Amino acid sequence: MDRIAFIRACREGGAAIEQALRDMDRSFSAKLYRSGLQALRDADATKDLVQDTFIKVWQRCATFRGDSELLPWINAILRHGAIERLRQRHPEVPLEDEQGLTGEAVESIVKLSLGERDTPEQTAQQREQAEVFSRGWARFRADDPLHASVMVWIVEDGLSNDEIARLLERSPGATREFISQCRKRARVYLADWYALTFEPGGAR
Repeated sequence: MDRIAFIRACREGGAAIEQALRDMDRSFSAKLYRSGLQALRDADATKDLVQDTFIKVWQRCATFRGDSELLPWINAILRHGAIERLRQRHPEVPLEDEQGLTGEAVESIVKLSLGERDTPEQTAQQREQAEVFSRGWARFRADDPLHASVMVWIVEDGLSNDEIARLLERSPGATREFISQCRKRARVYLADWYALTFEPGGAR
């Protein structure tokens, strides 16, 4: 199912849109499920999220203008639904820590969170950094899935502040503050890795 066929099906309605939704389900459900499961960490909740996402796709059919491919548009709907579920589970709590992650740290997070693994040439120090990061990131995702998921969408998926603002339904200023809070929360869980990687004397 491509965007042109979807727009045509939306205009025709009836059986055409029903078939389009079946085609999208076959094409995209596995990818949507993986993305949802990464955020929610619950198989049943993820199945419900994917089902709700396709319902919203049907409801918002007329709003799709074809400015992007179908999957990114559907992914945005899925992410919005995931955020709402995570908010219900974990209400936001202010964090006072004023330190954030540096750009260099964020680049390292991208590499590690994308699943880079050791090669024979990598040093014991790099392996230790990866292990320490993985432990901290796992705790972050388990304890604070909302902020961790937003970090993943920013660092791995490359969503812009404007895209995050639309997902969170916040003003640009409030979104910047929220993203700053995400980084601060990540810093708490990644403190050991951060010290090992960036602080003087941390690298051995």
